[in-house]
Amino acid sequence: MLRGTLILGFGSLCSRMLGLLRDMLTAATFGMSAGGIMDAFATAFRLPDIARRFFSDGSLSASFVPVFAQVWAADRQKAWTILSVTLFWCFLYLTAGVLIGELLCWIGIRYFDTDSRVFITAHLLSLLLPYLILISMAAVCSAALQTLGHFTVSTLVPPILNIIWLFGLSVIVPRCSDDPEGQCYVLTICILAAGVVQFLLHLPVMRSCGFRFRLHFSFVSGEVKKIFSGFVPQFFGLMSVQLNLLTATAIAWAFSGGVHQPVYWLGNMISYPLRPGAASAIYYSERMYEFQHGIIGIAIASAIYPLLSHHAAEKNYAALNDDLTLGLRIQTMLSIPAGFALMLLSDSLTHLLFQRGAFSVMDTARTADMVFWFGAGIWAFCALPILIRAFYILGDIRTPCRTGFGSLVLNAALGLVLIYQFQECGLIMAVSISAAIHCLTLLTVFTLKHGHLDFTGLTLCICRTCFACSAMCITIRSVMAVIPGHGSLDDLLRIFSCGIAGTFVFFVVYRGLGGRELGILFRGGIKKWRKKS
Repeated sequence: MLRGTLILGFGSLCSRMLGLLRDMLTAATFGMSAGGIMDAFATAFRLPDIARRFFSDGSLSASFVPVFAQVWAADRQKAWTILSVTLFWCFLYLTAGVLIGELLCWIGIRYFDTDSRVFITAHLLSLLLPYLILISMAAVCSAALQTLGHFTVSTLVPPILNIIWLFGLSVIVPRCSDDPEGQCYVLTICILAAGVVQFLLHLPVMRSCGFRFRLHFSFVSGEVKKIFSGFVPQFFGLMSVQLNLLTATAIAWAFSGGVHQPVYWLGNMISYPLRPGAASAIYYSERMYEFQHGIIGIAIASAIYPLLSHHAAEKNYAALNDDLTLGLRIQTMLSIPAGFALMLLSDSLTHLLFQRGAFSVMDTARTADMVFWFGAGIWAFCALPILIRAFYILGDIRTPCRTGFGSLVLNAALGLVLIYQFQECGLIMAVSISAAIHCLTLLTVFTLKHGHLDFTGLTLCICRTCFACSAMCITIRSVMAVIPGHGSLDDLLRIFSCGIAGTFVFFVVYRGLGGRELGILFRGGIKKWRKKS
């Protein structure tokens, strides 16, 4: 778990850094509106992005790993056959879904004016839909390789998209078009090319491990049926945060318009509560929350999942609960200070990363406000993938499905209410509140249904973390007061100084209070921790 966490965490760090560079260039090229093209792109890209998470960090990966790991221990050739058949059915179902999506996009293109946001969004989505097939199949291959202990290829897949995206925006797009709409269309073609590379990257490594594509359906019908049986229920569990962000983006896209302009599709009953660029603001602000989410939440969850699966297969539930508690303690110790730091430095980070080119001062202020509220929910965003995987390992897929669906309904209701008081920030407030309630609900239900976690150790970890965060926040605010400038160099110096000082103070105070999680993470002390427990 620790080795995988460090490898995947480092890979996520590199990917997120490249992702920030890519979005810095995207912001400089398109800004937050660009005549509505950026809102359309942010909305259209949301669906293939969710598909990527759904398969890599989400449902199919969660149901595929236990079955593949169990069969691999007994019959490796059968395990490769399971992977082959799974890839075949994924390709078949995804292709059918893409064709349905293309038909809906054609309706939007056919029956709406060329300058309407429906036409532009449908056109971009029609180009991006095939990316779903490529990245989803690549995610299944990554899950298989991670189960075998090959984490390196998985760390290379996300950066490929960012590298090709950066190359396309800096080299290809300027040579093909000067119009923002035309540039956006060229960018979508680059994304499709990245999907092809991301999938093909896995094949040499899989072949070196002994993979041969074999379609013996009857031979593995039971295992494949088990993999896909919980497919839809798991969608509402593992993808709850992304579904909430999709809902927030859809609300931002549908309720954005001019000041005091009536919402025509609601019969002129109300005025648009949001301004154009709200969907783009969600897209840009989400990039900074994903930095912590990928390094902490997804890395720990992906690395701990095979370990918990082995415990469940051996019916060693005491070890499962111990390692689950340890994973939650490590993510708590890392995610809470990361959230506070993101909230305190939201203005400086947004200004440094995005305010250039077409990205205006007003765009910076709007994005920074949303980054602040993303920071408030970091701890819940990072805990959810760990908790939900624990339910799935024990065969309970209904509880995360029900709570995930409830979180989706709560988020939509809160978003529609809060946008009239807090505008676009209300959408992220709703996402963070829904994630927090979802997380606490799952933690309570898991304890009641599946076993007692070490709440004493977890509570002490939270108390130590919050106390150390208080000292960290005081330190960061003091450093910010010493560096009051507003230029990019000032922002860089402020962020760098606050990061070093805040991190040092946090870990000194945390260790002084008796916290051992950081040492466990980097020294590999799971066995020692179990003996002491």
